[in-house]
Amino acid sequence: MRETAVTREPSPQTGLTYADYLKIDDGQRYELMEGELFLTPSPGFSHQYIAANIATLLRDYVEKNNLGLILFAPFDVVLADNVVLQPDVLYLSRERFSLLTENCLQGAPDLVVEVLSPASGRRDRLQKSRLYRRYGVREYWVVDPAGETVEVFSASEKGWLLAGVYGPEDSLASPLLPEFAAPGAEIFRRPEGLTV
Repeated sequence: MRETAVTREPSPQTGLTYADYLKIDDGQRYELMEGELFLTPSPGFSHQYIAANIATLLRDYVEKNNLGLILFAPFDVVLADNVVLQPDVLYLSRERFSLLTENCLQGAPDLVVEVLSPASGRRDRLQKSRLYRRYGVREYWVVDPAGETVEVFSASEKGWLLAGVYGPEDSLASPLLPEFAAPGAEIFRRPEGLTV
């Protein structure tokens, strides 16, 4: 892991800021969590394929119902001046379109999907989960490619509430998206004959 970006001089009290983050030009992907910079290695095939499957299922539903838009990483979500994340997939409702700029989302999306990787799983479940909740994400999906499960969490005043756990044999439902039903088999589907 390269440390050149991590050792930059932090701003007083907050650590690194979004302005500092934008100055990093070393070809690596990073996320900024409460002023601390984290290297985000490129995800593997399973991660990317599952994220693409989810993005396609969500996009089909959201566009059909004219609800908003679906974006996917890498795209900066600036939750605060010292918090910049890149969710694997995000849903932004029409009501929040004013947060979108050409370069980033300046605020919380409605729904965030994180597909776990060995390098980032713990961070996705703990640090990022807390930040998404604190800054107003309404629903959070944690996808485990190895276990073939999707945990759907809804925001409440006391934190995240587990709304459901879905596998390949289930139809995933979203409290945030009425009548959305995604076959688990489609989420975890791989091309026929692929051995990766």
